[in-house]
This record gives sequence, C-alpha cells and structure tokens, in this order.
Amino acid sequence: MNELLNRLKNSVNTQILNQVENSLLEEYKFVPISVKDNFLFVAINSDSDKDRINVKLKDYFPQQIKFIQVPDNDLTDLIFDLKNNNTEPAPYVPEETSASKEIKVGELLVQKGYITDVQLLQALAESKRQKAPIGSTLFKLGFVTLVQLKEILHMQTGFDLVTPEQLANQHNFINLLPEDFIKTNKILPVSSDGKTLILGVVEPVKPDVLKEVIYLTGQNPKQLMMTHYEFETSINTFFSEQKKETAQIIKNIEEESAEFQAEETLWEQVDNELRDSTGNVAKFVNQIITNGIDSKASDIHIEPRLTGYIVRYRKDGMLQKVLDIPPKVESSIIARFKVLSRMNIAEHRRPQDGTFSIKYKNDSFDFRINTLPVAGKEKVVIRILAPAVSLNAADRKINLQGGTDEDVAKIKNMVSCPNGIILTSGPTGSGKTTTLYSVLKSLNDEHVNITTIEDPIEIKLEGINQSQINPKAGITFASCMRAILRQDPDIILVGEIRDYETLEIAISAALTGHLVLSTVHTNSAAATVTRLIEMGAKDYLVSSTLTGVIAQRLVRKLCVHCKEEYSASHDEARQIIANEQQINDFTNKTIYRSKGCSKCNFTGYTGRLGVYEIMPITKEIKKLIAIGAHDLEIEETAVNNGMLTLNQSCINHILKGETTIEEFLRVLGIVNE
Repeated sequence: MNELLNRLKNSVNTQILNQVENSLLEEYKFVPISVKDNFLFVAINSDSDKDRINVKLKDYFPQQIKFIQVPDNDLTDLIFDLKNNNTEPAPYVPEETSASKEIKVGELLVQKGYITDVQLLQALAESKRQKAPIGSTLFKLGFVTLVQLKEILHMQTGFDLVTPEQLANQHNFINLLPEDFIKTNKILPVSSDGKTLILGVVEPVKPDVLKEVIYLTGQNPKQLMMTHYEFETSINTFFSEQKKETAQIIKNIEEESAEFQAEETLWEQVDNELRDSTGNVAKFVNQIITNGIDSKASDIHIEPRLTGYIVRYRKDGMLQKVLDIPPKVESSIIARFKVLSRMNIAEHRRPQDGTFSIKYKNDSFDFRINTLPVAGKEKVVIRILAPAVSLNAADRKINLQGGTDEDVAKIKNMVSCPNGIILTSGPTGSGKTTTLYSVLKSLNDEHVNITTIEDPIEIKLEGINQSQINPKAGITFASCMRAILRQDPDIILVGEIRDYETLEIAISAALTGHLVLSTVHTNSAAATVTRLIEMGAKDYLVSSTLTGVIAQRLVRKLCVHCKEEYSASHDEARQIIANEQQINDFTNKTIYRSKGCSKCNFTGYTGRLGVYEIMPITKEIKKLIAIGAHDLEIEETAVNNGMLTLNQSCINHILKGETTIEEFLRVLGIVNE
C-alpha cells in the first residue's frame, strides 16, 4: 500500500464516515475524511462531480466542504477497503522507498507545528499528482516558508544549507560544471575560492559523482543542502530554453552581419526588412517582445550606448538591462519595429508614434511605440499594454492595494455625490486607472448609465459602455465627450484630461448634473487644483465642480520570506521625516529592509502596493480655490482636516514592515521640510 493511501486510511474519522451510506461512496466517488476548522475534508478523484457531492453531503453535514483530489486508483482502493469494513486505521509505516525521506519531512513539519495533518494530506495528494517532492509542494501551496523547510531539511540530514548570499552570486560559478552534468546529478556550483568548490545539492551526492566533480574542476567539492524549489529556480534562471533560443538568434545575426560589411541603401534596407518576416531579425524582435511579456515588464527600452545598442525592461518601476543588441543590425531591428507599427521607415530625424498588436499565449497584447532621435541615432520605447481583463461586476467593493479602511471610507463619501469631478493624479504607471475602475465598479448599477472614453480600453466591465479614442479617425477625448453628453449619461469616465478643451467639457458635464471621473498628471492632490487652473479653467468653476482628488504612487513591497528587521539611524530617518521629535520616535521603532532570496529573485521585493493622498474638497478648501490660494495653503488646510500626505502614508507602510526607506526615497524623494 502506497504512502498516500496509507495516510488517507489513517486520517479517516470513522464517526464521520459512518454517517454516510456506503453505497454513496462508490456511486458518487468520494470519501469523507475528517472535520477541521469547521471544514469537512473530502477525498475525490478526477471523475467525481463536486456539485453533486456538495448537494448530497449537505444532507449529512453543516460544515463547508473542501475537496482533496487524489489519483483515481487510490480512491478506488480506499473505497474498496472501507466498504469491506476495514475502517480501523492501520498504523502508518512508511515504505522504504526514495519517497520515505519526503514523508519524514512532512512528519517533522507536523511535529514542529508548522503544518497540520490535513495540510500534509493535501500536499501528499498534490505531490503525487504533480510528481514533485513533498517539501516543494508544501512551499508552493503556501503551507510553509522556505526558511521553515530548510530548517527541517537541516534537522533531517545534518548538512549545512546554502545561504541566500551564495545563491545570489552563483552566476559567477555556474559555468564551472556542464549543464547536462548539473541536471543529471542535481547539483549546482554556488561558490568557489579556487581550491574548494561549494555545491548546492538536493540530496547527498554519491562518492563517484564527487570524484567526477574533482576531475572536471580540479577543486575539492563541499556539499551544502538546498531545497528542490531553489534548485528548480536556478535551473530555470540559468538554463531556460527561452534564453538559449535568444542566444542562438543573436549568434545567427552576428554570423549574418559579418558577411555584409557594405553600407545598405534605404531601398535595400526596406527590401531586406520586408523579406525578413521569417528571418533572424524578425525572430529577435519577437523574442524581445515576448520576453518582456513573460517578465511582466511595463516598458521595453531599446537605446543607443557608446559601444552599441542595449535592451532594458522596466519591471515594478525599475529599469533592468537584459541584453546587448549585436552590432551592425541595430538599424534592421529598429526598422522592423517601424514596419510592425506602420511608421515611416525612412524617417530618422523626427520623433514618431505608432501602435501594433500581437497574439501571445492566447491573449492579445497591444503596444504603444515611440521613436526619438538621440545623438545621431534613434531610441525606441515600447509600452506594453496588458490584455484587457474583465472585472466581476457583481463585486461592488472598492479595492485599494495598500489603502486603509479610512481611505476607502473617504472615497465612498466622495462618490456618494451625484455630480462633480473626481480626479486621480500621479505619474504614468502609478495605478490611477486601476483605482478609477475600482471606484467605477462600486457605482455600477442597472439603474445608472455609465460611459467611458479610454486610450486604450484596459479593463472590461459588464454593464458599462466603453469607447476608445482614435485620433486618426477624429475621435478624441473632447469630441467623444460631446457625443456622450447626448447619450443621457449619469457617470462619465475620461481616461485623461490632457487639454483645456477636454477639461472645459468635463466641467460643463459636472455643472449639468453628471459625475465625471478622470486622471491628471500632477505631483500631489493639492497641486492638481493648480494644474486645472493653469490649463485654463476658471478658479470659481473648479471650486464649484471638484469633489475630490486622489494622488497616488506605487512602491515595491518587501518580500515576506527574507525581509530583515532593524532600527533606522538618525541620518536615515532625517531623509524621510523633518520633525526632530518624530525622528527620535521613528528611530526607536523596528522597521524592515530588503535582503533577497530565491522567492523574490534576490531583489528583496515582490509586487507593489499603493501610497495614497486622498483630499475631499471641503467647504473650506472650496473657498481657498475660489480666491486663488497657493497649493501649499490648500494642502495645509487638507492636512488639518485629517488628510494623510503621500509622505505620511508611505511612512505608515514602512512602520508596518511593508516597504523600505529606500523605496520612499526612490518614489517620493528626500523630505526637506
């Protein structure tokens, strides 16, 4: 009997099992296991009908049901044993197989209190289905942290463990052993001083493999244990098929470019580009784009340097160099992008804008591209517009990633007004559109007519009329708004207020009883008022129509698996806080800084969260706007009325252990006063 089946039999609560007729087990293909934390855990297989089982078990049990899918044969054998009155749990004796070590890992985790028996049971079923080690499965399911797993691994084997610092520097030593040898023996070179080679191993290595390491490197090997998850991550990082394909394309391009030394004429460039639809340049361009999508980059930068062109991706707000473009083919690659986006391939002296779309992994991605002449060459920046996603219109909750309940309450008060203008402000990529759609979702109702004007449509929402601007066809924000006002709207969302014409129509709409939501590019909530007046709006009209402003930024979120606590120095605190008393209080509190681990790709951060400055336009602020007060006066009044500035909001995130002082300085800068 295998381990999973043995564990299942051992976990069955006979009192619960006896409440269900035996004939139902075979008919519906399920076995009730036990009740824990007000959940009934039920084993099923791939043929089981969850809905029918749910309906049937409601007659017997009041608890919510959680299903554990197990291999088909195991469930059949279990039902057979239970039907033959073999319900007394058998003592659990692991088989002496290679998997027995994995079972012991699970047992140790249970003994330490890191996981429950039910979690172990779920992980065993998933482990068998995915054919993956139990430790990695527990980690991927989120039942244990990498630190806990490594602690158990050390207890079990007695070996020291690979450190995050060694993994972060392994790129310097990965080529000491051949790829095939690494994959076959599941060992990774992680460090070396020229005499001793530190190896990360998934399980203790046999002596003949160590002898081979000595022969290949001339160094004495020392084994350190690493988890299967860390090994897999390293293999995917250094030996991914995608990287090999990119390297091969670059090699082919370099070989081809070496054959053509003569300068090509413009017509030859165009002719070669149009013929290259299945050639190496086209493949390389496709690889740049698809790698950017896979990396979850927001922008792709192709830019000249003194020695050639490079490619950089912007991920989580940070630019990272990813590769060098082979010499002599830069013009062909830029020409390929121009052809894709229907630009003028012969124009190198003026900036150009274009768009193109590709289908990748069953999704359609749109791209905005801009070229800019720089120092006799051309720079290309491509904005990756994620495929439009659909939101659940039934979910009426306002979700602010990183926002507090108080922030949500302020926004709810703003949108409760049937007319006026609500604006979100911040730089490009700060999450303004996402916030607006969260607000729009809360207002979505069959009794109101909601219409949007966007460039492009990024989020689809049932029950909302969404239109996209097309300047070439004469459909701009302003012209589209005029048409929408004749469509009997209640709520209007404008993607961005860029000019006075759009602003004027938005103010007119607000004055005539409509609620208008939009975005502007300003540095703070109070500065938004100044920007609207500077665009040409009368101050008394802004005062009458503006309901609220939400300024926001995105900061990177600390990795929960590797962040380390410390106390900030006086100099560090002074960079983000101006008041001396507050500085002293801050230095006495525990905060966190980034470290880096395999879970966060050694950056110390995973994902981003919002920093919000929410300014409702109160009667007092309306008076200040109407008399043309400075934005500092407006901000001071808003703070006195309870507004948290962007700085204060980010400091709160730091104190909660969600981000760092470095992120504060990167996004908001040093506080001077």
